Amino acid sequence: MSPDGQSTDAIIKQILATLESSFWTHAEFWITTIIGLAALGFSWAAFTEAKKAKQAAVEAGRTVKIQTITIDLTEIAQKLNKLEPTITFSDARDLLNEISSRLRRVMSPFSNDPDLKSTIQSLRDALATAKTSLDAVRPLDPSKEQETPRAVYNAVQSELANINSIVADLTGLFESKSQHLDGGHG
Repeated sequence: MSPDGQSTDAIIKQILATLESSFWTHAEFWITTIIGLAALGFSWAAFTEAKKAKQAAVEAGRTVKIQTITIDLTEIAQKLNKLEPTITFSDARDLLNEISSRLRRVMSPFSNDPDLKSTIQSLRDALATAKTSLDAVRPLDPSKEQETPRAVYNAVQSELANINSIVADLTGLFESKSQHLDGGHG
């Protein structure tokens, strides 16, 4: 006998009866199944929403990055617009080095972007041409640089103006990309 007063035979018969009946005929099975399916549905909905949120965060990050790049490009353009006719070789070299490194840092992550690739290549070519033009007027004796006023300016002005034009094009392309990522709202 069991502790609750049932005989072993009665317990075995009860177990066999339960095993012989189909499990889907029991209400407990259907309740558990419905709860499980509901939980699965909620889990799937949560997964889908998390995936959408992640995508939105990635797109927002891209938009902020592109807007930051646009600000950098605008600052570079302003610096190029302020080229002084009395610029010395060392100042022109420093300016060209600064804008070249800043532009390369900005361009590098986008060098294979099909929308930007040709403009970036044009900018790299213009930077190389500007360097060559500047190297052509390197003073042998820096103390005599003032004997040929505006020589450095005349050598690099058109090259830097070309760089400035390409920077303006690149800024516009980045602004367009930013608006596209924002869905046209930015």
